[in-house]
Amino acid sequence: MQSDMPPQRNYEPFRLKEKIGEMIQYGRPLTKQFSRKDRDLADDLRECMLRMYHLAVELEKKYYRKTTAQELDVELDWLRNLVRLAADKKCCGAKFAPPLSTHQYEVWARYNEEIGRLLGKYIASLKG
Repeated sequence: MQSDMPPQRNYEPFRLKEKIGEMIQYGRPLTKQFSRKDRDLADDLRECMLRMYHLAVELEKKYYRKTTAQELDVELDWLRNLVRLAADKKCCGAKFAPPLSTHQYEVWARYNEEIGRLLGKYIASLKG
């Protein structure tokens, strides 16, 4: 008897895309709570996260992946700088609190660090 089920494979989902998705689920609601004066920073953060997710999907589907991985690395660095800027007290002035609290910054930085590690291992595997 032959089963209609496809053969089972040891398929592990693309972890980089999963982690970026988790980061978006964490960061997107935070950016919605930014004040009106920080709306441009929130827009840049959301755009950067979506661009990273797009590049991760593209990376999963492409045959020549090195340039896409490098673009994703650049976007990750840009996101790190934006998150750092959103948590910087000097940027907002003495009267105003930064859009991200210290705890929110630490959690987001952990997401970025984990994505960076996964991406670094992936780039190293592409090199050789």
